[in-house]
Amino acid sequence: MKKLFCTLFVLATLLMAAIPTYAGAPEALAWLRAQQNPDGGFGSPASAAGTTADVVLAIVAAGEDPATWDKDGHTPLSYLAAHGSEVATSAGNTAKVIMALVAAGQNPRTFSTVDLVYSLERQLSSDGKFGGEAETLAGHCLAIMALQSVSRPIPATAVDWLKARQIEDGTWSWNGDTTPGSGDNNSTAYAVMALVAAGKSANDQAIAKAIAHFHSQQNDDGGFPYINPSEWGTDTDSNSTAVVIQALIAAGENPASAAWTRNGHTPLSALLALQNKSGAFAWQAAMPDDNLLSTIQAVPAIAGKAFPVAITTVSAEPVTLPTTGGVLFVPAGAVIGGGLALLAMGWTLRRYKL
Repeated sequence: MKKLFCTLFVLATLLMAAIPTYAGAPEALAWLRAQQNPDGGFGSPASAAGTTADVVLAIVAAGEDPATWDKDGHTPLSYLAAHGSEVATSAGNTAKVIMALVAAGQNPRTFSTVDLVYSLERQLSSDGKFGGEAETLAGHCLAIMALQSVSRPIPATAVDWLKARQIEDGTWSWNGDTTPGSGDNNSTAYAVMALVAAGKSANDQAIAKAIAHFHSQQNDDGGFPYINPSEWGTDTDSNSTAVVIQALIAAGENPASAAWTRNGHTPLSALLALQNKSGAFAWQAAMPDDNLLSTIQAVPAIAGKAFPVAITTVSAEPVTLPTTGGVLFVPAGAVIGGGLALLAMGWTLRRYKL
């Protein structure tokens, strides 16, 4: 019996050692749990599918299961099941929900009454942009990443549209404007992740120019501002720093390396410096209040994860073709093709690795 106990103790110790504890992540997740609304979703003042999807991505990136985040009998996944179809007219939010469902081991084709993959693919405009004129560049980038997350073809026109919007200084702007000086670090970070998702290597000229730009933007505290120069100031903020960290990881850069160290500070240390005692992250040091969006965005970065967090395969075609030209509705009993269960199991093992 003693020998068996010792063996079990060693196995348990090894198992715990295999699950990394990301600095700052447990505290951030604990704070996020306290922000969960009674309907299982997230958002302020009311839950929103896009925000809830962001939280699901953060939960999985840090190694937890969103199905265990129960609030009054509701979870983030049950909220998305009830409200996920509400994002079907927005490319960016549709993409977020797709990536969140894949990360949680669900099939976005059949999770709710709307085939979100079909809905997203229908939002590609003739000029190559997802979501049309009203969609932000980040939303377009999220759409590309979402297609990678379900192993669907990424249209060449969508990649061409994105590359054509890069400004000479290596940046992208929030709305795709190519006017010199209109770019920002956040949009540029999303563009880098999208290009990598589309199969571009770190040697790609567009990505290389963006990385060079990030080098020029890093503050002495190791973090990043929205953009420098800026009439609104150039202090490090948690949102910009977090998404730049993700972009660097996607491009194969090591944010903890000497190349990204300023005065002994790295992007990660700069981000963690903005974490409050509550576990939440502040937007900037000068604005120290707990910030929901900052906390959500910080978690994948400190967990070392770029988007998409997970990749699976869905059926090549919609389960039921639309009869009215509207958003696709599918039978509730439809099941995923391509062995989602096995792929989800494989992701469960992989997600605990940096």
